[in-house]
Amino acid sequence: MKMALYEMAMQVVPVLLIALFIDTRGTDRPAGGAMRRWTEVQDRAYAALGVVAFMASMLVVADIVAAGRVPAAIVIATLSGCMAMLYVRILQRFARDRSQQHDQVSGDR
Repeated sequence: MKMALYEMAMQVVPVLLIALFIDTRGTDRPAGGAMRRWTEVQDRAYAALGVVAFMASMLVVADIVAAGRVPAAIVIATLSGCMAMLYVRILQRFARDRSQQHDQVSGDR
């Protein structure tokens, strides 16, 4: 049962990183310099958290590191951070889409 967390992390983290890659390639980057830098920092932190969770899980599944509280805490914390950053990205997308719709409607008048 303890391995389920680590096996799940090894399956979910690559999907999260692929989602990040597709999201950053499929959208327009923010025009402002400060906002662009913040997005790049956010993307790098998101990727780093994913790699940490994946590597910790891989070490436990490979039986190099014993499954215990510390590896579980690392995986849970990093995946929680990834999910929080993904949630922020979703909120940013909704805000950007809403402002674009508002600009289109005001431009039609």
